[in-house]
Amino acid sequence: MDAVLDRPKTSWVKPTRKLTEAEIEQLIENYDYVYDEDDDSTALDPVYDAYGNPTESTIRAMYESRHGIGEETTLDELLAWVNSL
Repeated sequence: MDAVLDRPKTSWVKPTRKLTEAEIEQLIENYDYVYDEDDDSTALDPVYDAYGNPTESTIRAMYESRHGIGEETTLDELLAWVNSL
């Protein structure tokens, strides 16, 4: 996993058309993931773009989910966090 975390991130290129399921799958599998432990953003990004393709943040979330990166949060923890805002 260290090799995955240390790979240099390439710039994201927004699709200009509707991608096929196979193309989306390739984006997820080949996503150049860089872990950012300082990223505490709570901003919600769009899930899909104007063409119906997953956005970069969605691809990143899918990649993290498939590779076990990140922390699981229980509903109680999430509600406690929301109430603390």
